[in-house]
Amino acid sequence: MKGQLHIIILLVLAVLVGCVEPIVFEVPNAESLLVVEGYVSNSEGPHQIKLTRAASIQSDTTIVIPEEGAAIELFEDRVKVADFVEVGDGNYEIPIGFISGQPGSSYHVEIRTAAGGRYRSLPDQLQEVGSIDSIKIEYEARTQLTPFGEVDANVLNVFVDAKAGPVDSPLIRWRYTGIYRAETFPMLHMTEVVPYSPYKDPFPCSGYIVTEGPLGSGGLLLQVGPCECCECWGYIPEASPTLSDTELVKDGQFRNIRVGEVPIKPFVFYDKVMLKVEQMSISRATFDFFNLIKSQKENAQSIFQPANGELTGNLVSELSNDRVIGIFYATSIQTAVRFVDSTDVPYPIPEPTFITLPCAEVFDRATYELPELWE
Repeated sequence: MKGQLHIIILLVLAVLVGCVEPIVFEVPNAESLLVVEGYVSNSEGPHQIKLTRAASIQSDTTIVIPEEGAAIELFEDRVKVADFVEVGDGNYEIPIGFISGQPGSSYHVEIRTAAGGRYRSLPDQLQEVGSIDSIKIEYEARTQLTPFGEVDANVLNVFVDAKAGPVDSPLIRWRYTGIYRAETFPMLHMTEVVPYSPYKDPFPCSGYIVTEGPLGSGGLLLQVGPCECCECWGYIPEASPTLSDTELVKDGQFRNIRVGEVPIKPFVFYDKVMLKVEQMSISRATFDFFNLIKSQKENAQSIFQPANGELTGNLVSELSNDRVIGIFYATSIQTAVRFVDSTDVPYPIPEPTFITLPCAEVFDRATYELPELWE
């Protein structure tokens, strides 16, 4: 009797489970967000602004889409002085030589998107800036834990000394970029279709083709044009914005401001590295915006991350149902560069790995264009 009762209970549970339908939650469509980033400077340009749309497609996934077809106007002291020209991928610019920002003047932009959205930035005054006296480096031995154990992760730290400039309460953003030259050999690329039987397969951009050769040679390489993908320049961006306020000024000088680092790796020091530092004057509102970005980046991996404010910036929408974040600001910029190479490292650096892929496909943020100020 007891066994029959167990069977009946199991049959009832099976029927109940089979009748349960999965619950589907209605998730509202993610809100599309216009993201604006750009500035006008005291240089001849080009002055640039980038527009993108950020939309969350899942709880942990964000897609970024260039905002195309927008009309952007630049105003100086509330008088229109220029139009930005679309150059592709959400990038807009005022060409070189068209206008230069003037210290003491205030600048803002007004944006009209193709879909009819209207946005404007709050006026931002362009302040004067000081000058960079020197760029210094300092070797630091580090290690990094990997799945294969602890390995060297040594760096050259980059510091600047600079004059604070004529402003009573200088607020500065230090923008750092490391640039290195790399080289690969795409003309020697091999493809393996049959196991252990690779054949010569140079990339078209290498300027080489394969012609007939002696029996068993697999053909001969013949150069028919220049290599367009053998040499490139990789970029080492700043990890987070570096900012200085009046607390770091002593006798009108900024001293030993750490702005970035150069990883000591064979491919970075294949030739030489250009350390580019820009001293940028910014307003209090712009300082606070970049300070919040800095805080969010530096604390992103910390379980003790403080509750930061929402990242908004100085953009506002003319329509209440549109959301926009970002910054458009005015800045004076002073630029300095320094070159370092393997002789600045206190030990021999191994030769880089022999690579047969197109150069810019291998290295981070690489480009085939010769960087400005490269010697």
